[in-house]
Amino acid sequence: MVAMVPVNGFRRFRSRLIVFLFLLMLPILAGIYLFVVRNNNVYTEQMINSYLESGAGVFDYTLSQQSQTLVAILSSLTWDFGFRTTFGAGDVATLFDASLNVLDRSLGSVDMLMIVDMNGEVIIDTALQGFERLSGEWKRLLWSADSRVDGIAEAVISVHDIPHRLIAVPLYLPRQVAWIIGGYPLDLGVLDRVKRITLSDVSLVRISQGTSQVLTSTLPGSLWNSLAANYDTTAAGSTDPQQIYLDGEPYGTLTRVLGPSGDAGGQLVALVHRSYQENQAIEENFQRFLRRFYLAVLVVSILAVLFLSRSVTRPVLKLVGLVQNIEKGDFSATANLNNRDEFGQLANSINSMARGLAEKEKVRDLLGKVVSPEIADQLLRKPVHLDGEERIVTIMYVDIKGFTSYCESRSPRHVLKVLNRYLSDIAGQIEANSGVVDKFMGDGVMALYGAPIQQADDVENALQTALMIKRQWQHPGGRRSDSQAEESLVTCIGIHTGLVVAGNLGSDSRLNYSVVGDSVNLAARLESLTRYYGVACIVSEQTAALADGFLYRELDQVRVVGRRDPVRIFELVGKLHQVTDKEITDTRQFSAFLRAYRSRNWDRAEAMLKALVADGNPGRLYSLYAERIVYFRQNPPGPCWQGVFVFDKK
Repeated sequence: MVAMVPVNGFRRFRSRLIVFLFLLMLPILAGIYLFVVRNNNVYTEQMINSYLESGAGVFDYTLSQQSQTLVAILSSLTWDFGFRTTFGAGDVATLFDASLNVLDRSLGSVDMLMIVDMNGEVIIDTALQGFERLSGEWKRLLWSADSRVDGIAEAVISVHDIPHRLIAVPLYLPRQVAWIIGGYPLDLGVLDRVKRITLSDVSLVRISQGTSQVLTSTLPGSLWNSLAANYDTTAAGSTDPQQIYLDGEPYGTLTRVLGPSGDAGGQLVALVHRSYQENQAIEENFQRFLRRFYLAVLVVSILAVLFLSRSVTRPVLKLVGLVQNIEKGDFSATANLNNRDEFGQLANSINSMARGLAEKEKVRDLLGKVVSPEIADQLLRKPVHLDGEERIVTIMYVDIKGFTSYCESRSPRHVLKVLNRYLSDIAGQIEANSGVVDKFMGDGVMALYGAPIQQADDVENALQTALMIKRQWQHPGGRRSDSQAEESLVTCIGIHTGLVVAGNLGSDSRLNYSVVGDSVNLAARLESLTRYYGVACIVSEQTAALADGFLYRELDQVRVVGRRDPVRIFELVGKLHQVTDKEITDTRQFSAFLRAYRSRNWDRAEAMLKALVADGNPGRLYSLYAERIVYFRQNPPGPCWQGVFVFDKK
């Protein structure tokens, strides 16, 4: 963690610049250093893996070449006339001498020869293993050769506890009469040849029942036990390199499976090793070089800072004086620097900033006539068209039911006190839910959600505000926490979402940011309809469609004064996760009643309405529909009637 140095502790700019340089460059250089070291580690890993692949390839090639030589020698015997004549005569002693002669002339390419008849009976065995008849892995070698078209097969089998690569070829006279098996040892001589070419160590390991045994290796003998203990035998069949530690030194190891390890099961594998020590030494030298280079970079940077700091002080002092003037409110001050460098650009930017601050002050003064300081600050941070624009806004009207009657029996001072408390509470709820109080209209409030600041959840915020107001003011006695229980203020709320024109209204000397349009009028009409339907809050179909997390009860389909098209209106019951089961049931039953009512099934509608009333749901809404049913029975509606109720008064 880099310690934070308080630059105020340095009185000279040069010292601060040097400290800043260190704080800036040290993390960068450290990051570059760590990046280079990590990539060096990756490179080292790739190099070791390439060495291992090369060593394994040379090992495979060496065995392949020696096997091809062995096949060539054995094949030459099958066509040798003297050898075939001797075999046909059954002269075992001469065959044995001829086999030993072949071993001598092979110059180490063949270590043992065996001649076996078609029944697996051993005729000649130069290794003198004492076999009379082949069995086990020897017999499987002959079966494998017999199944091949060319009659040649190979396997790795231990001869006197030394792994041998054995190859079986058929002997024809002219039909096949026997098998010739020749082999060469997989011993230290083979491994040394690979090491001389690749400089990688090679080990032969026998794996049996999860344990490993080192048979021979070019590694020092002191590392054999460590290799047997640390080699992951579960990765014997994998072609991916693995890293093991031999006496604390890391080695990359690549496995080559040579074949089964005898009848007891297990495997014989060749391991190609490459030590990381040589590459690690190169990496450490490179890291030391990097550290010295970084130190030189820091020294040169400090010298450059000392030189450049002299050309910084003068323009900085001029810019400080300019900023101090701006801080005092003098936005007309400018800095005249002839520099063409960054300081000149900074001076131009500060001049532009001063002009921008002057314009912002003018805008702030203008908005002070329109909205509150908090809204003004928010408008200054976001571009808003104040000259009028169309937008979708949610309008909420809040009013007190029967406020005129309430005022008649109380003193003006008391009424004003209660009204201010009521309006303050309503305004607080609106602002708490990101709404804007557009205006106070006597005992009513008009609030906007979506103007002048638009948010994604404007509709939800408006409905949440309505629910909070309902909980506090829908019951006689005002808020439940009020000590004045005789106060009986009941709130009516109307909410509609639609297209409006938002902008400044008023004169040159007095402005009011507000919205106008048919949607505003409809919201006001919905608020007045709450008294007719006997509910606390009515929302339009458009608003309900935009917020599906609430429970609504459809009230009616109406055509209000001033509108040509009918609108479906709903009562806002509550949030879905907060309403009771009874409220949900009542809402569904009333929806079913409306369907019967609109289909002119008066008997069914009346029965459903009586069931709702009997269930403990009396109220203005049900008595209203009961009166309509009685009226429509006596005065059936026309064929074009669709359940729309027309209001001819506001």
